[in-house]
Amino acid sequence: MKKNQSTGFVGKLAASTALLALICMSSSPVGAAEEAEQVQAWQYELTPYLWATKMNGQVAAGNLPTTNVDMQFSDILENLDFGLMLAFEARKQRWAVLLDGMYMKVSDSATSRLPGSNLDLSADVRIKQSMLAAALAYRVFDEPGKTALDVIGGLRYNKIDVNTQIDAQLLGLSGRVNRAGNKGWLDPYLGVRVIQPLNDKWQLDASFDLGGFGLGSDYAVQVQTGVSYAYSDTSTVKIGYRYMKMDYSDGDFAYNMANDGLYAGIGLRF
Repeated sequence: MKKNQSTGFVGKLAASTALLALICMSSSPVGAAEEAEQVQAWQYELTPYLWATKMNGQVAAGNLPTTNVDMQFSDILENLDFGLMLAFEARKQRWAVLLDGMYMKVSDSATSRLPGSNLDLSADVRIKQSMLAAALAYRVFDEPGKTALDVIGGLRYNKIDVNTQIDAQLLGLSGRVNRAGNKGWLDPYLGVRVIQPLNDKWQLDASFDLGGFGLGSDYAVQVQTGVSYAYSDTSTVKIGYRYMKMDYSDGDFAYNMANDGLYAGIGLRF
């Protein structure tokens, strides 16, 4: 009787062990395959952001005189008609495609009377600035939990539109003068990006690129540094500082401008 009970227990134990082994053998390859497929699949991140930039430099366009620009972000925000800033990254293993776009339209007006005369002047100025950058990045160092390094090469298209309307009134007589100038140019650029994870939520980011090389701008430089916080599996909060300067001239058009300020955005991964 005891022998039969012992034999039954051993048989059940052997059957259970065989069943567990069968489950492990059948599920492990599938799990590994799914994990490998996720690593090899394209990963995307769309980041709308706000760059609280200042502007300092000079602009000359067409028949317009050279204008010195020194605007704080509060000045730009007060005169901002429309603005859009958006970044996008598509990554597959070591390779990534980077896109960054910005559009701003600002306008301002002023009136004055020439001293010692009855001549009244009013001026309306509108400036539109567009920028679109596209680049290819390769991750030189890519070890989980350690410093990552990307080398970057791309093209950045810039376009500036300036339009000025001047109205004059003297003794009931009036006149109007319109002046406009616009220019678009393409800058090649090369750069690096460093990503330093701090833990499973926080990471530091820094990038630098240099472009123009006399092919578009005489030179164009950009520096960016910031910190990112992974709020969830699909969203990341990003804050930091960005500096960009370019020096471009062609004929009667010149644009020598530095933009810098804090930025904040939300990265949406899918």
